[in-house]
Amino acid sequence: MELCTAGSLDMKFILDLYQRSFPEAERKPFSIIERKAAMGSVEILLVKEGSRRAGFAITALSSDAVLLDYFAIAEEFRGQGIGTDAFLLLKELYSDKCFFLEIEETDGAQKETGGAREETDETQENTGGAQEKSADRLRRKAFYLRNGMSETGIHIELFGVPFEVLASDPDVDYELCRQLYRELLGPAYGNMVRRIR
Repeated sequence: MELCTAGSLDMKFILDLYQRSFPEAERKPFSIIERKAAMGSVEILLVKEGSRRAGFAITALSSDAVLLDYFAIAEEFRGQGIGTDAFLLLKELYSDKCFFLEIEETDGAQKETGGAREETDETQENTGGAQEKSADRLRRKAFYLRNGMSETGIHIELFGVPFEVLASDPDVDYELCRQLYRELLGPAYGNMVRRIR
């Protein structure tokens, strides 16, 4: 398994998987992601299993922090540990910075399911239903916690969708996250991201 910078020949695979894996409300226009990558503030990484494309990660970078903005493993590679291996490689790649990500709020999900934006090998494509969506959110969170991420207590609303922030450092300060959002989103930042608790 390998993690490498995506080339132009990889973009169709990544765009197709991006559109299948994330709801429209959570997707940024891919042209903006590509433009930010050309400017050096975003990295588009390809996950390869042997010679085959298995997934991708899109990260946003600042001097002190890295946001895992999108992470997806192709359906045919899920359930094989590739998502776990790729995620651990990402954490290692950015070990010198605060590494964080957003997941959909899970507070209500526990009540809806009675227990236990990224598609990993631990999750299956959502086919509908509030209870199934809640279970998916809890599985995603469990995946990241199992792989070394920590709850931060930071909850934000991004493009009108509530998220909680998980980080490699449980003591991450919201100001560090906020600075990266400012750099990533530019002048419109104030209208797109707000802390809700």
